[in-house]
Amino acid sequence: MTKEKGSRNWTDALRPEQEMILLCARARTDSAAKDRIRALVRGGLHWPDVVANAMQHHLLPMVYDGISATAEDLIPPESILLLREPARASAAYSLLLFREFLCLYQLFEAAHVPVIPYKGPVLAWIGYGSVARRDYLDLDFVLQQKYIPDAAAVLESAGYLPQFDPGESHAGQSGIAPGQYSFTSSVHQFQVELHTERTLRYFPAPLDFQDLERRLIHVEIAGECFRTFSIEDTLVMLCVHGAKHFWERLSWVLDVAQLITVQEVNWALLLDVAKKMKSRRVLLLGLVLAHDVFEAPLPQIVLQEIRGNRGVRRLAERVCQQYPGVSDPSAGVWLRAVFRIQSRDEIGQGLLHMMRLTMVPTESDRQAVRLPRFLAPLYVFVRPWRLMREYGLGLKRRLKAGVRRV
Repeated sequence: MTKEKGSRNWTDALRPEQEMILLCARARTDSAAKDRIRALVRGGLHWPDVVANAMQHHLLPMVYDGISATAEDLIPPESILLLREPARASAAYSLLLFREFLCLYQLFEAAHVPVIPYKGPVLAWIGYGSVARRDYLDLDFVLQQKYIPDAAAVLESAGYLPQFDPGESHAGQSGIAPGQYSFTSSVHQFQVELHTERTLRYFPAPLDFQDLERRLIHVEIAGECFRTFSIEDTLVMLCVHGAKHFWERLSWVLDVAQLITVQEVNWALLLDVAKKMKSRRVLLLGLVLAHDVFEAPLPQIVLQEIRGNRGVRRLAERVCQQYPGVSDPSAGVWLRAVFRIQSRDEIGQGLLHMMRLTMVPTESDRQAVRLPRFLAPLYVFVRPWRLMREYGLGLKRRLKAGVRRV
């Protein structure tokens, strides 16, 4: 493995509180980083800002672990308490979700519904070594569209209420399908999301479940065995998800950094999988961000790909400018569209992908304007109108006002 410094000018604009969360969240902290953490603490930090930044980027468990292991002796008790209490609350909630995950997975298995856990506790385990070290707020499962009615029945029998039109459970391959099939527990208010080849609309090509299932791996957690996506497939899916949200949340970058640091990756296979999914540039963007932001090591085969793709480096620099609040890569529909196009492997592919994302309605569009069922085709006009109203044209880059989900 080789480490190579990219363009790091954006780090000059980081405030000490922001630099602290980056240092503490690294998968492997060397002696120089530990010395820097202690120096930042000695220099004086505004601890409410440290907590706010860690919470904003969903990094509280890692930041608390990093600080308590490196510099707790230098921090006043009342300041460390500001971190400890929300970090423990996050870990406790993750454990509750993991218990719910165990119950639901067993129900799906008993009903012969072949769901594949995605992100959540499984990613926390394989990437962070603990279901409580990664902050997650819901449970995600991937399955083929044809199993949605059966999966919905399982969840409803467990007390979950669908947050979509019940008719969309039977969308099949042609009817209206939501962006994800969301359910909320009527008792604990847990959130569960089901994703299919139809709802994962940010993939330029539909998921090939036969190909994915050939590479599934088995993970044992708390004595239970779960099947999940291979490390290579998981990395591509995480990078597509991060690009979907313009990598606004540092935890999405850290997920990639953790996996490539602690897991064995078949790099040739990874690049091949990304190519088949028409997401090679999206993958390279996620990898270079993991390398630049969290200093995750990359092999020469990947570094050579990055060196030969100046577009990926430009995208990474644009993304990194948002972390110190210099500018917002998703400001305005114009910049959003340009980012989408430039993230794709080919210009033509990027244009088609951007047009599909601009015209295919989502739940937000349906919530913004309620149309009767017979007028549902008109939602293709509602979506561009809503995007323009919400984000504006945005021909100029602007200062980032805060992290916002897209």
